Amino acid sequence: MGIQQVNDVTLIRHAYVAPNRQRKGTSTKLLTHLLSIAPTTTVLVGTWQAAHWAIRVYEKHGFRLVSNREKDMLLRKYWHIPERQIETSVVLKLETKN
Repeated sequence: MGIQQVNDVTLIRHAYVAPNRQRKGTSTKLLTHLLSIAPTTTVLVGTWQAAHWAIRVYEKHGFRLVSNREKDMLLRKYWHIPERQIETSVVLKLETKN
């Protein structure tokens, strides 16, 4: 798991927790650390619509799903991904107090 500053936002990138480390607080520790060093106050993460477990983890940490319209705009602005991936993804957003 890592972060990438792109213009005025921070992206959470490649957020995976090995199956044998899931449900042991690993994602909480990683997210807490990443958010503490995020260089911007707006943090975005993109994931697959079908990854309900991942969406729940981010929502547990204060992220909120953005509308489909905003999702499309954000994915085109901050990521370089194919249209098909845009169609099948969601974006979650967190405004931090840093």
